[in-house]
Amino acid sequence: MARLDIEIQTRKMLKPSAPTPDNLRRLKLSLFDQLDCTTYIPALFNYLPNSSTISYHDKLEKSLAETLTKFYPFAGRFGKGDPFSIDCNDEGLAEFLGKAPNNIESSLVDLLPIIDLQPSPSSPLLGVQVNVFNNGGITIGIHISHIVADAFTLATFVNEWAHTNLTGPQDNNYLPNFGQLSSLFPASVLQLPSFDPNTSTTTGTGPNYKNKTSKKKKIKDDSTTDHDMIRQPTKLVVVMSLIWKVLAHISSTKNGNSRDSIFGFVISFRGKFLCMPSLEHVLGTFSISEIANMEADELVGNRIGDTCAAIGKASKVEDISSLTLNNQTKIIDKLLQRDKIDVYGTTSWCKLPWYEADFGWGKPFWVNPVSFSIHELIILMDTKYGDGIQIIVTMKENDMTEFERDPHILSSTSKL
Repeated sequence: MARLDIEIQTRKMLKPSAPTPDNLRRLKLSLFDQLDCTTYIPALFNYLPNSSTISYHDKLEKSLAETLTKFYPFAGRFGKGDPFSIDCNDEGLAEFLGKAPNNIESSLVDLLPIIDLQPSPSSPLLGVQVNVFNNGGITIGIHISHIVADAFTLATFVNEWAHTNLTGPQDNNYLPNFGQLSSLFPASVLQLPSFDPNTSTTTGTGPNYKNKTSKKKKIKDDSTTDHDMIRQPTKLVVVMSLIWKVLAHISSTKNGNSRDSIFGFVISFRGKFLCMPSLEHVLGTFSISEIANMEADELVGNRIGDTCAAIGKASKVEDISSLTLNNQTKIIDKLLQRDKIDVYGTTSWCKLPWYEADFGWGKPFWVNPVSFSIHELIILMDTKYGDGIQIIVTMKENDMTEFERDPHILSSTSKL
């Protein structure tokens, strides 16, 4: 893809419209924040041209500042001297206003705010870039640290910002509780196997890496085996199983022999930790990583079912902490064997209100997670009308060519 000719018109550090109360100035991290704190989540919200977008920027900026008073950790910084906290000091977020030509073939990465992805105490936790196209279309690009948000939290924040921009600030006492998880599952010094993802994970944004988005429009009966039917698979499980099957086939063709592989995915605790239903809508990061192992003949659906059953049976927070840490150790052990096995990762953004974020010029026509930094990562999310699943795939260019022409992919998907 050609790079966009972005003209940055303004750049500023935007602060919350009201100071954060003293009693909320230090946010302790939870166990789940701790395990995800070195990554950022990138997302683009794309809107069609509309007469309501005229003179939008001042209003967007004001509503964002007002929303930050509720989502106050987003304007903070990584804790100084305390690796297990966030200073909610209202330093602000990085905000950019850019103007770009109407070129849909250009790189989506250019629409994201520039943030140092190797965090330091001075790094903003949130960056927003508002891009205006010559035809009047708007793209809002967001980079947010996983230390303060997962996909659920990001979707909640964007919809709150959109609602505030659409209707004005609400006169209520609603204030998200960001400290609930850390009080139950505090971060601490962990005795986990040593693993440096920066050296063990292949990353890149150069010409040898490609990002593709396609839409799942039908489910073929041959995408699962009879063994997969031990548990009736959901649509999402069928898609994940199909992708793993295709990736394993590409690997065996490339290497001349079949290799063991693991398929990683993330399961949200929300709505599954039955002994504490109050955590169903909790903000922050609240999920567990899980893997299926091809050599052990494990199935995605069965692994998800077993883990969800274990979460449902948990009677105290210690059970959840132990399950999370045991899984983390198991996954790191496998990642340390990357020279012998293939490792694939996926995460689901399904069943979240991405397409409800109406800032006043209609709902987005396309929301894109922009998986660009880690190859062989797949992000799944519902299509705008819920009639399929978007598959956002990032992998090496040669592998992408094989992926795109695989008969299972061709028969089951259509490009957006």
